[in-house]
Amino acid sequence: MFGSTSTSHKHSRAHSRSNSYYNPTSFLFVVNRLRVRLDENLLNGDPWYNRVPPNQPSGFTGEIPSYVMRYQNGQVTTAHGYGWWRGDFLGTAWPPGYVCLAGADGNPVYTDNGQLQCAERYKELAVFSCNPLLPIVVDNGDPLSTSAALDRSPLLFFHPPSQPGVSQAVHPDSPMGPGPAPCKYVAGTSPSWIPSLVPKTYRNPYNAVASVGLAGELPIVLGLMAFSELGDAEDHTSVTQTFLGDNAARGRWNGGFWNHTATPKGYALSTGEDPRGFFISIYLDPDNPDYSTAAHIAELEWRGILVWDNE
Repeated sequence: MFGSTSTSHKHSRAHSRSNSYYNPTSFLFVVNRLRVRLDENLLNGDPWYNRVPPNQPSGFTGEIPSYVMRYQNGQVTTAHGYGWWRGDFLGTAWPPGYVCLAGADGNPVYTDNGQLQCAERYKELAVFSCNPLLPIVVDNGDPLSTSAALDRSPLLFFHPPSQPGVSQAVHPDSPMGPGPAPCKYVAGTSPSWIPSLVPKTYRNPYNAVASVGLAGELPIVLGLMAFSELGDAEDHTSVTQTFLGDNAARGRWNGGFWNHTATPKGYALSTGEDPRGFFISIYLDPDNPDYSTAAHIAELEWRGILVWDNE
């Protein structure tokens, strides 16, 4: 795995939640705060004078890397022995980043022929909060390391017919199953994770089934979680608090539930602010080769529930 570089069936729902909690699938991930270059002249703007995320790497001054974290059995922990590496800005873009083995000194571990020992990347994207008048924006890819235009879209939700009440967070190129086109509102009514994960503007306006939970693209869901706290633009304290907690409490994503109800503090507050964003990169877990595969993680995303609704 290393490289060189239905809602009324409560018994059934409880059984599914138990299986989700004890699911041996694991993955490694980072949630890096993106440093958007100040845009006083609205160069990164749309025709309606909204500030939007930069469309090229030069619109960023870099990122604030998080710890490498591991998800397994419904828990997020620090992935000791792993680090995140990315080179310097090359004039047109930063090099791609990698999760690699790290020694006791925190430095990367190399092979005998001088190559980094890196985990296998699963997928990555960026999630942005622009302002209260715009949707959450998704960049399908790494906005720092590409010189081509990214596939950018608003946050969308697919409503899988086989899972009534489940909202799958997606972008247009997501591997959705058969069903209706994705839309800009969630599948079920009154989700317990609105507004703490998804803004109120995404509520279902129709007489729908009860909400069951949130699933879909892992990087999108993790990105939505990252806005929970405001944090400091120069460190990863807010991300650490959100996912790992502290000595007194665990992180907020625990046992398949999102244990937080307040509106996120990390959203951009007005049209006068530059967008705020996170880059999320997910990797297979080298320490769990039997259950950390692309197929296992895809099963978690598209047939499981990442965030259950509180009853």
